[in-house]
Amino acid sequence: MGRLHALIILAWALVRTVVTNLLGGRRGLAAFQRSYAADRVPPVSLEERALLPLLGGCVACGLCDVGEGAARVRSGGAYAGVMDLMLASSRSMPDFDAAARSFAAVGDARLAELETRCPARVPMRQVAGFVRGKAAELTQLEPARAGHGRSAA
Repeated sequence: MGRLHALIILAWALVRTVVTNLLGGRRGLAAFQRSYAADRVPPVSLEERALLPLLGGCVACGLCDVGEGAARVRSGGAYAGVMDLMLASSRSMPDFDAAARSFAAVGDARLAELETRCPARVPMRQVAGFVRGKAAELTQLEPARAGHGRSAA
């Protein structure tokens, strides 16, 4: 019975999707923003979408973290190292505001130096720019999001 139930749900989802697409419902940027604003996921532009594969090339070698101990201490916990930024903080859009604070602790000049060490040639300054830009968008989304919060009831 479980398999039949799953097939019915899947079939219903297919029918609903096809009908919605035929009738022109829930398409485009406005629909995306309605669907994902509460989850703090801003849309990406065509240029950003083309850039995304380049930003995710970190191989976790750790070379970018060598010599970053003092910066970690100065940040008071906001900065856990460049490798953390490349692997985790820069890949979760809802957390980009925190990642932007972490990038501020390392700075673009240091990122430029560290890019030369990177065997995967991750464009660290571009990652930082992308994160900062999306963090700014998240800040702009916050007032609109306030009226769309999820209730605990």
